[in-house]
Amino acid sequence: MRWIYLVLGVGIVSGCSQSSGSLPASSGFHNQVTHAAGTGPSIKKITRVEPEQYQTIVISGSGFGTMKPYDGDSAYIRMRDKTGSWDAGNVSSYEDDSVWLDITQWTNTKIVITGFTNEYGEENWVLNKGDKLEFYVWNPQSNNGPATKGTKVK
Repeated sequence: MRWIYLVLGVGIVSGCSQSSGSLPASSGFHNQVTHAAGTGPSIKKITRVEPEQYQTIVISGSGFGTMKPYDGDSAYIRMRDKTGSWDAGNVSSYEDDSVWLDITQWTNTKIVITGFTNEYGEENWVLNKGDKLEFYVWNPQSNNGPATKGTKVK
């Protein structure tokens, strides 16, 4: 069961079921706040992804919020290699990814990844030509998202 309230232009969705995918899961029950439609993150473009550990991948769009550069996992970005069945860069209540993302810039309109670190290359956690990838981005300030966009390793 879900109830929807509108408070000063901000929709507050509260319920007693699992997350609908709009936020990284943190527990079986939580309140989530989302802004009015159209204000969440949106991915417009992802630059070419190569089958290499160290490379520059730029995610362009809007509504990403801001974060300081880091090398690791966060609750606000995930790269999923759908072909290889592995994820990078995300931490949640049910998993910490062993492959980290080296994020050198995170602005409201651009996220720059310069490599895959930690356990990249182990357990067949590598990018291969033709792999289908999916990128997910949540806004760290509002928790809105995820914005998603797919691409292939070239």
